Amino acid sequence: MANGPEKYFIFAEDRQVYGPADDTLLREWAGQGLVSPETWIFHEGSDSWARGKGIKVLDGLLAAQTPLPELRASGVNLRGGQLRRIRLFADMTNEQAETFAGMLDRIQVRAFSPIVRQGEHGDAMFLILEGEARVSIRTQGKEDTIAILGIGDFFGELALLDSGPRSADVVANRECVLLKLAKANFDQMVEKSPDLASRFLLAMNRFLGARLRATNERFTNAQNFARGATGQITAPSPSSMQWKKGF
Repeated sequence: MANGPEKYFIFAEDRQVYGPADDTLLREWAGQGLVSPETWIFHEGSDSWARGKGIKVLDGLLAAQTPLPELRASGVNLRGGQLRRIRLFADMTNEQAETFAGMLDRIQVRAFSPIVRQGEHGDAMFLILEGEARVSIRTQGKEDTIAILGIGDFFGELALLDSGPRSADVVANRECVLLKLAKANFDQMVEKSPDLASRFLLAMNRFLGARLRATNERFTNAQNFARGATGQITAPSPSSMQWKKGF
């Protein structure tokens, strides 16, 4: 490569470009498994793209890379009382939470990696134990972020009910630890522990109701802003002027 500023940009697995990164940060990303031998990297100094295996500063860092493992249900390692610290399970008894934990898988996901893809078949829902993810939709080749999810948030819940296509992409912004509830395990819960299933669905519906109200409020505020731009402004209520988290 030609001499020039040591600034790099990577084209990650989620089809987004990240950077700029200097030599040190690029090596750190490689050590975290965020850059593979096949990752496309742009070097600003030479104004050129190359695969990770062709970037000199990454020599010796990519060969030893191994995929992060998926830990099965036995690796959840959460007692009933611990699971109940998560808002979604707070109303369960310790015994119910213990049973529920036995139906979960624990999954570790690298930063920038897709968790679910829009249009793909859905067969599980996920809850974030650690990390952060973003929800986005793709229209005409453009990605629009519609929510940022953090610890305690969940997504993909519709897959438990209809196994239809995913309505959005969800990508890890940082390395994430997730709890996964497969539809097959949920169906088994409905059949063998209907009281537990109904308690879980009731709790989930409360969260979805709050999410819907927040979405409606954002839509109303957007309409008011649009009317204001054309001289038809509607004064917002004091509560609508407060920043609220919700999706």
